[in-house]
Amino acid sequence: MREIARVAQGYFPTQSRVVHAISRLVVPPQHGTVTVLDAGCGCGDAIDELRNAWQSYARTDTTVKLYGIESDRERHRVAESRFSQSGGEAIWAAIEDCDSDRGASLLWFNPPYDKIRGAGRMELELFHRVRGWCGRDGVLVLIVPDYVLSEIQTGLASAVERHFHPLGIYRYPEPEYKSFRQCVLIAQRRDKPLNHNRVEHPNWADCKNWPVLPDAGYPIATLTIGESIKLRRTCLSTAVIQDALSHSPLRNSLLREALAPAAPIERPLLPLKAGHLALALAGGLCDGVVEKDGVRFLVKGTLSRKNCQTKTTQKLDADGNKIADVDIFRTVYAMNVRCLRDDGSIEDYSSNDGEDVGSDSESGEGEAE
Repeated sequence: MREIARVAQGYFPTQSRVVHAISRLVVPPQHGTVTVLDAGCGCGDAIDELRNAWQSYARTDTTVKLYGIESDRERHRVAESRFSQSGGEAIWAAIEDCDSDRGASLLWFNPPYDKIRGAGRMELELFHRVRGWCGRDGVLVLIVPDYVLSEIQTGLASAVERHFHPLGIYRYPEPEYKSFRQCVLIAQRRDKPLNHNRVEHPNWADCKNWPVLPDAGYPIATLTIGESIKLRRTCLSTAVIQDALSHSPLRNSLLREALAPAAPIERPLLPLKAGHLALALAGGLCDGVVEKDGVRFLVKGTLSRKNCQTKTTQKLDADGNKIADVDIFRTVYAMNVRCLRDDGSIEDYSSNDGEDVGSDSESGEGEAE
């Protein structure tokens, strides 16, 4: 992404001429309520202007509720003020950090244009995130550079084909096309996605055959009536947490705790002994190269476990007669350490009798006498 685009967080509003042209191609019904969701709405200019364009010439009784997602705090405040007037809302979050409880009548999607290092295009990644936010039989308005949609390598056209039925695709008119070589795709969501293995790069993605977006075109899609949408965050970004803390009554106490000097490190409750180090070494926690007095050693430790018989007792019946011998076993570990010296010699160290590591015992009965 260009540096100027990074400063703006990839935000470039859709031009007014393009919005008015789209308002002629996608129209609301004569009655009811439709919902318009802009994933990455900025200040809300695009879909607010779209609604105003419908109201200026369509002359319908339709209520248009606007919804948006915006990661910039100041732009979100402007959008929230606009959208709340119609009963809609805007949520302050990144596209990746939020979700919608239901699909919208119209999903307006003009994503940031960028590459993800080692993971393809950002437009494709975000499309997979937002495609479910378009309701059944809903309409998608996708605005991306023409090369992103037409090139096979990006995979965006195939992803759109699988989930949406294209209704029309247009190249931006001049001089708007000169800036980013953008195009507009209008599509309707399918009832059921196509089989992933059968979807190839579609023929309609050939940009050589795309017409120029007309300023006064004829409707190619009519929106369906939709219910109100509830946007919600799925995770909290650092910016959201910092904003919440800045308005919290706990702010001063949290700052005091954050600025307080670190507590002194106290001595362990029990001092380490030689046996602790031996166990860590034999357990493989200290494997590697060690050095003492300029001499290096390669150390490898292992623990072997075995059950050792400690004693035999008698099992008696109610009359005091012996009915069986009972063997008592104890679990022990044998510590083994191998040391490779720099001259190639190997030394082995082992605890011959093992070390008791617990009092749990296992018993077995012999034959009754």
